[in-house]
Amino acid sequence: MCVAGVKMDKTRIFKARIRLGILLVAAAIFAQATIFRVGGDYQGQDQGQGQSQGQGQDLDFNMEDYLAEIEAEYAFALNGYLQNDIPVQQLIGLSDAIFLSPPEDLPPLPRPAPRTQLLLPSDEYLQQLTNFDYLTSRIFLVDRYTILFPSDVDVREFAAMDFSIDTATNGPQVLIFHTHSMEDFVDSDPDDKMTGVVGVGRYLAEVLAEVHGIEVIHYYTTRFDMVDGRSDRGPSYERMEPVIKQILADNPSIQMVIDLHRDGIDESLGPLVTYIDGRRTAQIMFVNGLSRRYRNGVVTDLTWLYNPNQRENLAFTFHLQLAANQLYPGLARRAYLAQFRYSLHMMPRSMLVEVGAQNNTLQEALNAVYPLADIIAAVVGG
Repeated sequence: MCVAGVKMDKTRIFKARIRLGILLVAAAIFAQATIFRVGGDYQGQDQGQGQSQGQGQDLDFNMEDYLAEIEAEYAFALNGYLQNDIPVQQLIGLSDAIFLSPPEDLPPLPRPAPRTQLLLPSDEYLQQLTNFDYLTSRIFLVDRYTILFPSDVDVREFAAMDFSIDTATNGPQVLIFHTHSMEDFVDSDPDDKMTGVVGVGRYLAEVLAEVHGIEVIHYYTTRFDMVDGRSDRGPSYERMEPVIKQILADNPSIQMVIDLHRDGIDESLGPLVTYIDGRRTAQIMFVNGLSRRYRNGVVTDLTWLYNPNQRENLAFTFHLQLAANQLYPGLARRAYLAQFRYSLHMMPRSMLVEVGAQNNTLQEALNAVYPLADIIAAVVGG
């Protein structure tokens, strides 16, 4: 989908800046090529905080081929940003390296320092967000079977909310679980749940703890979408609720819950991929339920899916989405608002996040975890 209102002259300025950045970045990479070290992407198990490991080796570096590869990846990434409804104006001035994917014969760059410092939204930007049409075309994606009212979102009220948690409290502060633990990726081993969404949750727990000092419980003992060893997704949320409520009762120090999924999309769309720090990275999507159905012009409140924390949930997602757009532009798709409640009613700081989709690889999903942890820490870290 094309971004409405983008003027061609701004697009040309943006492309010119990117091409200049490409030359500068490529020159720097060429100058440093001999000191690169070979190693795979961080798997979250035995490799320090995302630093590449391995032995150094000489690289047969061809500047012309590398520039051609960068140009191709830039074109792909720019197209992805436009389809993700990120205005070109917001991309001007960003580091060009965010668009780049090195050729396969170059190792991934070491992980940079965590990005958790957020700039407060300007009054001008907040005013822009109060435009409901802008809000629902840049921040939220409203499902056709529900409806979002302007009264549901008070931008300035939301922006003023504080979602920081007390990391000094004794005991775990965050709970990660999976209502749909059987969700996996294109290369997952069906006999190894750690190669699917559960493995992504384990890695997120590790990064939050080791990099950001947030103590986490990762619960995956009960598979809520299985009965007698077979897939049964229908009542998953009903099976999940009493178990998770008991964990929360047993651990009153928990201040945030994360229900981690992966999306299911039309295969023809291709994998949900962006590039961050030279890595193919699965895009993420925050999800909220409005407990409200909209069919044939009739609005029905789903009172049996009452959520006392709905406004706080929506504001929390608002903060997460703005943080994602600022720290890692292009990583987060628009926050998806649907008619249901999901697992979000048990706590104000409740997050349901989709990491990639069924046609992403496990590695692409793992590559999204480090940025996702930064986004979470930026919002709840105070």
